[in-house]
Amino acid sequence: MKELQRLVKIIDKNASASSPLINFQDESTLEYKLFHLLKNNSVDSDEAVAKVLYGSEKLTGSYRMLKSRFRRKLYNHLYFLDFAPDAFYSANKVNYTCLSLLTEAQALLISSELKLALKVLEQAMVLATKYENNEIKVLALEMICSINRDLSKKRELDKRREELLACYEVQVSEREGFWLYEKMLGGLKVVTSEKLSVLQDFPAALARMWELWKVSKSSKIFFWRHILQIAYLEQQGEYVEVVNAIATTERLVKEKKVNTSWYNRKFNAFIEVYALLQSRQYERGLELAEKNIKLFEKYTANWFGFMENYVLLAIHDQQYQLAENLLKDVIEGEHLRKLSDSSIERWELYRRYFVFLEEQVVGERRQALSFEITAKLLILPNDKSGFNLALLVLDVLEKLSEGALDDLEVQAERVRKYTQKYLRGEKAERPRLFMRLLLLALTRQNAREAREQGQVLLEKLQATPLPGDAFTEVEIVPYEHLWEHVLQLLGQQGRW
Repeated sequence: MKELQRLVKIIDKNASASSPLINFQDESTLEYKLFHLLKNNSVDSDEAVAKVLYGSEKLTGSYRMLKSRFRRKLYNHLYFLDFAPDAFYSANKVNYTCLSLLTEAQALLISSELKLALKVLEQAMVLATKYENNEIKVLALEMICSINRDLSKKRELDKRREELLACYEVQVSEREGFWLYEKMLGGLKVVTSEKLSVLQDFPAALARMWELWKVSKSSKIFFWRHILQIAYLEQQGEYVEVVNAIATTERLVKEKKVNTSWYNRKFNAFIEVYALLQSRQYERGLELAEKNIKLFEKYTANWFGFMENYVLLAIHDQQYQLAENLLKDVIEGEHLRKLSDSSIERWELYRRYFVFLEEQVVGERRQALSFEITAKLLILPNDKSGFNLALLVLDVLEKLSEGALDDLEVQAERVRKYTQKYLRGEKAERPRLFMRLLLLALTRQNAREAREQGQVLLEKLQATPLPGDAFTEVEIVPYEHLWEHVLQLLGQQGRW
């Protein structure tokens, strides 16, 4: 009880005159009403808020004072959040909790309550040790050492100083690891012409981070290296190796060589499904997608991102009924509208491709996906070596399906100009080969002749792996499948 009395005295002496938090029990307060107006998206301007709360749109001094006080209380609430539990207690949550404990300890130290501060710091140490947060351990141990020195506890002070010295050594490795992590990851953001130089430095950086991990046993360093390794392998188009790298990480976690708090299950689940899509392991990818979609809260940005890969897996595996169900799940309702304009346009492009496929495979357009998500695509057409290619291909295929013979030469010229202008270099090999096949179909206008003359190109296409970066988002439908649809369209029009 004496401990509580001392805490009450500290708070009573130092607390601000106004309540630091919003009172959610009193529905009559303006703060409560403002909170729920914003929560329910009932207002979209200061004037609208003032009208509801004060009966006038005039922004009076009282309203400005309420808004300022309300903002400060919202920030105060950030110290008392209770994050939802997860399968793994994440490193960020532990850091949040420990920093709060360190703040409590600092307040007690300022108030000369050394023994109470020591209790709080020991709590932080337990969490930081369990979840391997070396930075928190350093901060806590420095404060603990100072307290033990002031309390003349020499034996405890010597013990804690040894612990602190060991943490300093880990800290040196972590600082170097973080510097390498930021340097290499930031290097991938540069323009394409400079990226080649950055990628050449990656193997040495990854090797150095592996050494740092082996010496320090820091899971934080391992986590940073894992992120860099995945990024590097993606750039190289080594998607099978991405899957292997994730499997290695999971094994080390199970062997308890890496702390689970630094194992980002959602990140690995997301990347693994994407890598399986890119390495054409569709069956396994669909199994994992069905299993891991549960990790993502529905209609969040990460859920929509994961669903993109899920839908593409279904389309690539030609499981069109599954693809339709997944697309309907995404498109129905207003949740899609909260995404960026570029994301919304991508979903519209996926929908258009699926509608085209459905008409070719099933022979009908179903009502569920017949309505446009957005009428105009304004952003994707500017991605000349990316999604604009997918738009061009779909447009040409739709023209081909209409059977307008007089228009085919115009489409052939579009294909020629686009190929010459944008599809250059090794990374553009797959789209370049497909465009040559498409050109055959447009100029020969005969399915049998196009198939025979395109066989060599098709074999080259089948043997060409997906590129590592520039065109990874283009093949909404594998080019090999699209070629079969092209030949089918020629046959349907009697051009055998």
